[in-house]
Amino acid sequence: MDARGMSNTACALAKLGHVDALFMDKLLQAAGPELHWFNSQDFVNTLWALATLGHVDAVFMRMLLQAGTLIMNTFDAMAVAKTVWALAMLDHVNAEFMGALVQVAIPQVRLFNAQDLANTVWALATLGHIDKEFMGTLLHVSTHQLGSFTPHDLANTAWALAKQGHMDAVFMGAFAEAATSRLVGFNPQNLANTVWALATLGHVDAVFMGALLQAATPQLSSFSPHDLANTARALATLGRADAVFMGELLQAALPQDLAKNVRALAVLGHVDAVFLDALLQVASPHLRSFTPEELANTAWALAQLSHVDAVFMGALLQAATPRLGRFAPQSLAITAWALATLGHADAVFIGALAQAATPQLRNFTPEELTNTEWAVAVLDEQNTAFVGALVFRAAAAADRFSQSQLCELLPFLLWLDKWYFGVGVPPQLDAACKGAWREQACSPSSASCTQQQVLDAIRQLPGCVSASSKHLTDDALFTIDIAVLLPGYQLLAVEVDGPTSFLTNAPTAPSGATRLRKRLLEARGWRVASVPVAEWDKQVAKGKQAVHEYLSSLCGICG
Repeated sequence: MDARGMSNTACALAKLGHVDALFMDKLLQAAGPELHWFNSQDFVNTLWALATLGHVDAVFMRMLLQAGTLIMNTFDAMAVAKTVWALAMLDHVNAEFMGALVQVAIPQVRLFNAQDLANTVWALATLGHIDKEFMGTLLHVSTHQLGSFTPHDLANTAWALAKQGHMDAVFMGAFAEAATSRLVGFNPQNLANTVWALATLGHVDAVFMGALLQAATPQLSSFSPHDLANTARALATLGRADAVFMGELLQAALPQDLAKNVRALAVLGHVDAVFLDALLQVASPHLRSFTPEELANTAWALAQLSHVDAVFMGALLQAATPRLGRFAPQSLAITAWALATLGHADAVFIGALAQAATPQLRNFTPEELTNTEWAVAVLDEQNTAFVGALVFRAAAAADRFSQSQLCELLPFLLWLDKWYFGVGVPPQLDAACKGAWREQACSPSSASCTQQQVLDAIRQLPGCVSASSKHLTDDALFTIDIAVLLPGYQLLAVEVDGPTSFLTNAPTAPSGATRLRKRLLEARGWRVASVPVAEWDKQVAKGKQAVHEYLSSLCGICG
């Protein structure tokens, strides 16, 4: 079989949708030595076939692109568009080849049809290949052909521009005009991607957004949890308050996808607190229908978002308690971690969780052990049997902990110093944890601008004997933002706390990590005072006298 025959065979199999990996491997093996005979059509047909069949062969692709580079100057517009599309479908990134292909493509862009344009824009974003000049040319030509774009092409184009962060106001204006008349043809993913793209690009078009939401409303029940969460995030980013649509969006989450939606919001890492509160209100009556995994994932998501809702968490724990026996190790661990992160101390539930977890500890992974042990320390859970079992399992798994896990384990071991549980920590494990901690958590750093401002102001207080920044505790385990020596050899640790030290929707409530750090510093003889950055900025805005009075009160200094 000659080169043309091999190319035609691969193309025919792709058109028939016939997947035979073994045959394709043999065909590509035979084709390798014949690639120098390929013309542009052979090259494009072979690459298109591989993409259509989803057949990945890194070695053959390298040889094929080498051959393609030599004949690239013979590519017409269709060959260029198909090549870029195929590479994106195969997720095959080759910056050198793409750079050369773009140079061939630029003079031919005006010959691209609507599908070529849409596919090329999408492919560039999918491959992460940024070429502003080429993208600008593509959009300029596309502007005049948007009327021929399908709804899918329109949505993919908007998504691609957002993915690359390429904002073109002229094009987006034309895009909105072309898309509005065809929104009826947009499927749920098209709609969600378009809303997300507008928000990501910061393109505000109230009329078009209104039309988008109107088209999306009757389809919300078909949105995936990820699409619902993405849409909520986008509206929050744009500051778009549409009570009717948001109400419909919440109803679309009922009932089986509520847990998935909360988790999707956490994965996205950003959410409008008002929307999340509304979602939790809708979810609360349905918690008893959640599976153990969904209950645990919901608690994890709220902790990941640092979003505290005592009433909802109470209802979640009430639904979870009778089913703790069916919680898998991972679910037990992330539930404990979530409660600790949010500072939700429920002694009855934690006792029940400890009872359910103890016989399963042998099945806990190192990560699940460290999460649970950290939670026990934060929650100050003094269940002798459970804590002893945790120490025993940590000792048994000592050689399986990664450096980061050893670092995460140390706060639990330090917390143990306050109590005697009858179970000793192996010296080697203790030393390994402290070594990992000192390497990761106590690396040298300079004071921030705010920390320096607070330090300078504290030094001016009449009762301050001395003050220094980035002070290392005697055991070299903690770096204190500002160490202050007060009369009578009183030690004061002033912590300048940013937003991440507190819960997102309760900015004065310290996170679990913040509370545990405070407790461990106090165990080392330090009185701890917090200066939230937001509060500091308020005092500075009021003037020097306000700053003086604030710090005097904080430090317990008269005058």
